[in-house]
Amino acid sequence: MKQYIYAIVDAENEGNLGMQGIGGVDDEVSIVCFKDMGAVVSPTLTEEYPVNRKNTLAHQKIMEELFKAHTVLPVKFGTVGDDVQTIREKVLKAEQVRIKEHLDFLKDKSELGLKVFWTHPETIFTRILEENPRIQRLRDRLNSHHGGLQREQIQLGDMVEKALENKKKELEKQIFKFLAGLFVDHRKSKILADHMVVNSVFLCLKEAEKKFDKAVEKIDDYFAGQLKMKYIGPVPPSNFVELTVRW
Repeated sequence: MKQYIYAIVDAENEGNLGMQGIGGVDDEVSIVCFKDMGAVVSPTLTEEYPVNRKNTLAHQKIMEELFKAHTVLPVKFGTVGDDVQTIREKVLKAEQVRIKEHLDFLKDKSELGLKVFWTHPETIFTRILEENPRIQRLRDRLNSHHGGLQREQIQLGDMVEKALENKKKELEKQIFKFLAGLFVDHRKSKILADHMVVNSVFLCLKEAEKKFDKAVEKIDDYFAGQLKMKYIGPVPPSNFVELTVRW
């Protein structure tokens, strides 16, 4: 029977894990082992899983449970294998060197996510006007001419956008100073809104998690109501290493 693959973990013993899989019907999660590594799987009748909230949350929930007791090498969402024996031979055995390298790298590490937003973004635009006389003059001229020429409107928009981007870069540098030396690696994700300043994930040693927590608290205290933060983790480091299986 086909098997959905969630992750590879450092495990030597096969068996059921007492968790329900992504399909939601009689698909108990189990570990299939080769030597000292195990593929975490559950039986499935579905070969393609759409990327939606229900499926991704089910996948992530299994990963987070595994992470409590294992080093977890995430497998790309939606990966389905033919059967247990194929997974053992074509994944664990065939890719054992690469898998071992990934597991060794991820050992005793976790992922922490930090999103930072301006609490009152309107004050940032006011400051941009105060600090940039050219922008202010162009804005005033356009207002006095009830909007002005389209090219001038575009120019004003570009100038404000560039000034806003510079503000974000300056603030991001300040924030990262608080976190210096507390992570092994980091990844920046797309900034999704004008009031979003930071959207990053950090790969940390588990022994540094509490220090990272304290640093985030210090950022919050230092900026005293100017920023709103969304801090997530620890979770499996799926943004740093993910196994893509090629059959």
